[in-house]
Amino acid sequence: MNILKGKKILFVRICGTGMSSLALICQNMGAEVSGVDMAYYPPVSVKLKEEGIPCHPMEKFNCLIEKWKPDILITGNALNGKSEEAAAIVSGNIPYYSMPSFIEEFLLENKKSIVIAGTHGKTTTTTMFSELLTSIGENPSYMIGGIPEFSGTNAAYTGNDGYFIIEGDEYDTAFFDKGPKFFHYRPDISVITSIEFDHADIYDDLDKIFDNFRKLSEITEKKIILCKDYENNRKLYSFIPQEKLLTYSISDNSADIFIENNGREGVFMKFSAHMSGKTHDFKTPFFGNQNLMNLGALISFLYLEGFEFNQTLKNSFETMKGIKRRQECLGTINGGYIYSDFAHHPTAAELTLNSFRDFFPGKEIYIVFDPATNSNNLNIFEQKYTEVFFNADKVVIGHPPKLEKFPKEQRFSPDRVVRTINIHSDVPRAFYYEDVEDVVLWVKENSNENSVTVVMSNSGFNDFFTKISKYLK
Repeated sequence: MNILKGKKILFVRICGTGMSSLALICQNMGAEVSGVDMAYYPPVSVKLKEEGIPCHPMEKFNCLIEKWKPDILITGNALNGKSEEAAAIVSGNIPYYSMPSFIEEFLLENKKSIVIAGTHGKTTTTTMFSELLTSIGENPSYMIGGIPEFSGTNAAYTGNDGYFIIEGDEYDTAFFDKGPKFFHYRPDISVITSIEFDHADIYDDLDKIFDNFRKLSEITEKKIILCKDYENNRKLYSFIPQEKLLTYSISDNSADIFIENNGREGVFMKFSAHMSGKTHDFKTPFFGNQNLMNLGALISFLYLEGFEFNQTLKNSFETMKGIKRRQECLGTINGGYIYSDFAHHPTAAELTLNSFRDFFPGKEIYIVFDPATNSNNLNIFEQKYTEVFFNADKVVIGHPPKLEKFPKEQRFSPDRVVRTINIHSDVPRAFYYEDVEDVVLWVKENSNENSVTVVMSNSGFNDFFTKISKYLK
């Protein structure tokens, strides 16, 4: 029985990737869906518009409550608990949920919940799982924090009792629930890609993040699929019963599944998976060590679930399309490739830079960095970013949009990063522009046949992607 059919559901801060995913699922289940937010930006805003979901400015919240009279409110974790909207939600008489608690109550019954968690690679890995399982006829439900190319939608919900692939975030759930989102997803299988310090605005230290991943392993019913390539992941060993643990690695051949990079063949990366005394060979259009780890998670899951590694399944790896804004080629300017990538943590930035170095030998690699997240507006990662960006041929840093939220002594300083890089360079090769129009102009004027420019951003970047599009071929 579909208890959502005909219900009016208002999404408060709908332009979050998870919130928009859930909005699509609810609409497809027959609910009448609407949303409010402070700002809307691609690719989520485009998808919501394509699906005909009304997207209102935040100031329309009270009007919608009064005149539209929603049956259910779902709040994103971006909603400030001190806002007028938050006060109205908790004091009103309309049932309200966080995004994860709504999923827990309404969508997980009879589903096999596969939770993809970790500091890096969650969205890409969730997409890989969803795309491959769809291609071999498993018809999975999924929620992805981005727009996958294979389906054009970041959410699908099937009526069967099959897999539900969910991107499991360690960030807090809502203003009224400060636990991680993934605590709500009732995991049968959890994939832990990586554990590193992040989200400095809500976590004091790595120990608190680690403790939440330890709790995730405890509530996982069947199996933990764990990457061995991160030190903090390996610290989880002592907390997980061996019969509940399956490991994979691209660097440690003692892992249950060892993934080996076999080089490049045209546009493909070749790799092998060694497991239970057998070796299987694959090709993929994805490249770099981060994607090799993401693929290792997928192969470990297929092995665990007893899928046959036949040629049909292997062919599915070759035809995978991936996800927007993850190694996504936007086009060329002056003969130089322009890529978009979601990297927004220094480790992800380093892995991304190295992957482009490996895949485009002989090319100059330019980085355009959008410090949009709360953590990236703090100086906690500033030294690491300086070290990473020093290894790019040129780097441009955009303006951190949330500096005013934090004390001056704690703020990220693009000027300081640029000065440090340039003082050790023969010619200036690092630049900071406060206005995104200047960033666009820099890319237009500097891109050339010998360059590959990687735009690292997890936000709308002040409409950068729309502004640059008119120059792209």
